[in-house]
Amino acid sequence: MDVTDSAGRAAYISFIVSLCYCTDYELGYDPTVVWNADKKYWVIKCPDSTAAKDGKVRVVEYYARKQIIEAERIFGRHTRGFAASLNRNMVDEPDTFIKDAWPYESSDSQQTSQNELDIMKYIEKKLGGKSMDRLGIVRAKNGSIVCFSEAGNLVNDDTSAMLGSVFADFKVALSQTPTVPTTNNRAITEDNPAKSILLRVHQRMVLQPLGRPLHTLKSPYELIIVLADAMVAHSVILKKSGYLHRDISPNNIMVVDDGERVRGLLIDFDHAIKTDKSRLAIAERTGTLPFMSICNLQNSKVQRSELDDWESILYIVCWLGVHGVNRDEQVAYQQEIDAMCKDDEYYKPPLA
Repeated sequence: MDVTDSAGRAAYISFIVSLCYCTDYELGYDPTVVWNADKKYWVIKCPDSTAAKDGKVRVVEYYARKQIIEAERIFGRHTRGFAASLNRNMVDEPDTFIKDAWPYESSDSQQTSQNELDIMKYIEKKLGGKSMDRLGIVRAKNGSIVCFSEAGNLVNDDTSAMLGSVFADFKVALSQTPTVPTTNNRAITEDNPAKSILLRVHQRMVLQPLGRPLHTLKSPYELIIVLADAMVAHSVILKKSGYLHRDISPNNIMVVDDGERVRGLLIDFDHAIKTDKSRLAIAERTGTLPFMSICNLQNSKVQRSELDDWESILYIVCWLGVHGVNRDEQVAYQQEIDAMCKDDEYYKPPLA
């Protein structure tokens, strides 16, 4: 669009006028997550994975006081998380985690899309619900693609619905961009930049149990117990279902209380992939910095295996051993570093 010529100016004016007639959804509002100002909690409509007999999507309402995971950027999976309860009167004692994300879904018939909900259901089928609870593996109680109503019809909430008639042209333009590695502070994949925008589907899942982060642990002893539990679960999942997690990091191992002891909880199967009979997966660069294996960091062509995930566990131990197990230790360590480097003109303290 070149606003220096008449055609460009006409297109720009048409764009501004079109904005004035946009619906709330087209402007980016999500009608399925609403803040109740009087009660001061979120009302979150979660789609049921089982459709009703009349073909309509069944919706279950959950209530959350606050958002515990905020999306860090516009593009990508845009993952948000809520500690929620099915009972509005128990909103201050949540027992459920609501995961709201925009995973990539391929339209290429030759490529198998990764769907976290389907993966978790498959794992539960192979292991059984009781085994998953005993091993400390998060379970998907509910979830599906988020839908919205348009002209009386239910439409899947995805990027093609957002872009409408421009989607096809947009897809062609972005598909011509070169393939380069894309990175951020949490995860890395060898991918085409077009995938950051194209064919993302709005998915919402209801997960139980609700864990707490590793930085709430009290001692290295508890940390070792939690990590050991998580990797036992990892090994059983690989053996029974054939799925390799591929993203072992502090964000994906949670803590649950079991009486007087703590237990580990393995979560987030966004990057999990089906392995072959030798329990090997395709060579793909994926995971969370700085906990990726050497093969992942070097983008090696060697097939990935459970050894890559075990290597990530070692890096978690090293990382937390240096920075501190819990939040108090981490803050004290950072203050010590800041004090040591305060006179160094090149030192920049991390953002709070």
